[in-house]
Amino acid sequence: MKTTYFGLPIVRDNLVRLDDIRRLPFFSFWEESARGSAMLIGDQDEVFVYLHDWENFAELFIKTGTHRYSEPPAP
Repeated sequence: MKTTYFGLPIVRDNLVRLDDIRRLPFFSFWEESARGSAMLIGDQDEVFVYLHDWENFAELFIKTGTHRYSEPPAP
């Protein structure tokens, strides 16, 4: 099974389970960033995040410690 950032499994080639993200210690931080993002509701009401959205968040988080809605640092 392929994985992505923070060891999360990739499912259906381009999705990450919301429940897997929910287990991470920074879930609420990610949730702030995910406002307005599309998610897929699959069989049995399981919710998935698109892989490209997850990886964009993870790369910014790793590089800067921020997300797309974070306030810019004070000068």
